[in-house]
Amino acid sequence: MALTAASALWSAGSGATGFLQKNARWLALALAALALWWLFRPYFRVLFGLVPEDAKMQTGGGDVTADFYERRKDIAGRLHETLTGNALTTEGRCEALYDALQWNDNQLRLIHNAYKNAHGETLHHAVGATYTDDCSYLGMSDGLNTTFLQKLDTLGLT
Repeated sequence: MALTAASALWSAGSGATGFLQKNARWLALALAALALWWLFRPYFRVLFGLVPEDAKMQTGGGDVTADFYERRKDIAGRLHETLTGNALTTEGRCEALYDALQWNDNQLRLIHNAYKNAHGETLHHAVGATYTDDCSYLGMSDGLNTTFLQKLDTLGLT
């Protein structure tokens, strides 16, 4: 009984090996296409017009310091990491949203542009997709999310 099961497994394994040998080129092509899609996924959204144009700075919207401008990609990355991460395993969402609420209008436009250009979705969409701001004891409030979304709506950054 055990011998027949082992021989059946051996023949099934050799059949799979034959399949892989026959179709190696097509499987490699499919894996390469999948890897390229994964690498360029944010750019496809921009290319096909699914991401809006960059928001222009407004006179009277506040100053953007050179230091803040240089750190824009890191700030956008921090927001992306905290907004898309699991609320139980990532930390800092409350602090990141609180910091974002302290920015002036032009700083927020700059981070909005950096975020959408780097990650292929708008900041408004990312904040709207999170259900909590992780600021309360159990992490179930959404007060900062709502306030931040209102600020983005006021500036027309949707």
